[in-house]
Amino acid sequence: MGCAGSKPTKGKGRQPAGGLQIGAPQDVTIHIPRNRLDAQGVPIQPVTRDIDANTLRQALERVSHYIASRGQHISVIAVGGAVNTLYLRSRRTTHDVDVFGSDFNNNARHLVDEAMHETQRAMPQLGTDWLNTETQMWLSGRLHAEITQAARVQNVIVFQGRDKGLTILAAPWAYAFSAKINRILTGGSQVRPYDLQDAVTYIHRYIQVHGNRPVPVKVALGWARQYHHEMTESVLRDRVNPAYRRLYGGRNAFV
Repeated sequence: MGCAGSKPTKGKGRQPAGGLQIGAPQDVTIHIPRNRLDAQGVPIQPVTRDIDANTLRQALERVSHYIASRGQHISVIAVGGAVNTLYLRSRRTTHDVDVFGSDFNNNARHLVDEAMHETQRAMPQLGTDWLNTETQMWLSGRLHAEITQAARVQNVIVFQGRDKGLTILAAPWAYAFSAKINRILTGGSQVRPYDLQDAVTYIHRYIQVHGNRPVPVKVALGWARQYHHEMTESVLRDRVNPAYRRLYGGRNAFV
């Protein structure tokens, strides 16, 4: 499967007789989880399950211990349900931890993949793809780097292992909000009942750290352009604002 967020590194080619240039092998970013086969050599089919906060913390502690036991520390960025379940506590469960990071190299990815697989074997209630890098597949290299840097500046810690093997930061609130609105508008069967509330929760956190002032509509539309998402003024005024008023005392999120 290709990855829009991780462009292969071009190697130096060699020039054979006849002038045809043959490139050296390319360094392609791996995805988590890697495809695996069962004992009969048949690809293991993905299984998704709801995971509550306590189970998720236990699983991530196992991953963190696995990484720390190999003398490493890995810091990644999460978007979606894990942030709601572990940090915002606005949802009781999630079905995965979706992580990314333009500075999350292949050696680290291999180690995290091994750790998540060993954890899933010990805790089969997690499902097969409970820790994955799905989001990065839709990010261009430039955008991946921009969001990674913004998340590190924001520095909201969603999870940190007791032995410091694994740290997970929240994706920038503006990006998380924009992604949810994009799914509401374009997701079709992928839209979830909690998407609007998630979006409202994300924009509330953004507002809290930006002077508790409502966001100009043109600023939010600028986020959508930056992140290549769909967004309209009407969804902000007619859907997000009423939901925000219900949750946060009658104020609008957007003006």
